[in-house]
Amino acid sequence: MLLKNNGSLPLYEQVKKYLEQKIVSREWEQGYKIPTEKELSELFQVSTITIKRAVLDLVDSGHLYRKSGKGTFVNYQEKTDLSKFVSIQNKFDEGKKYPHKIIGFNKIKPDSEVRENLKLAASDKVYHISRLKLENGIPSIIEDSFIPVNFAPNLTQEDIENELLYNIFLKKYGLPLDKAKVFISTKAADRDESSLLNIPIGCPLLVLDRCTTLKEERVVEYSRCMSVFKNAEYFLEINL
Repeated sequence: MLLKNNGSLPLYEQVKKYLEQKIVSREWEQGYKIPTEKELSELFQVSTITIKRAVLDLVDSGHLYRKSGKGTFVNYQEKTDLSKFVSIQNKFDEGKKYPHKIIGFNKIKPDSEVRENLKLAASDKVYHISRLKLENGIPSIIEDSFIPVNFAPNLTQEDIENELLYNIFLKKYGLPLDKAKVFISTKAADRDESSLLNIPIGCPLLVLDRCTTLKEERVVEYSRCMSVFKNAEYFLEINL
């Protein structure tokens, strides 16, 4: 199999794209042992150095992993539902417990970023709720929520320990939520985030910022969710 040697794309990148396509298309499934560097070198008629660079790039990106003395294998790509970050309700799991740890519950004067997202005046106060969500007892998501005090007077820590925010807004305060706008980005974990999630400092995090509004476009909640950015296939199911 001859590669294009016209300088438009480095040879190792062409090899990498070929291998990546095999993985993404599921032609090579989880645990599949890919051909050796020598076999790939013969297939593409390039040096083993070129092959090694392409393979190492895919190892670094999480598409492949190596076993000493055994070879290189296709890594498992977990499917992650983004709705667990985006939604503050879950109609299918009503009544179930949502394991989490309360890190903080305070009434504060918000900084300029929070104030801007919630469209507040400088004198307005908010509840700052910090939670660490758990999956099978393992820390998985850091969530910081900010709620204007005037929307939820007398909100207590006990409220949020025993109930979903969606239900609190609807049942306790008569505020039917209308929609949410979500912004997705990434960042490197700082010292506090690495400690909470038990990950190295600098580990990539998936960040979702959400603004939840009422029908009249008033912003009732601003939150930021952070989780470890994995080699995964992310999806979002939307009710139309």
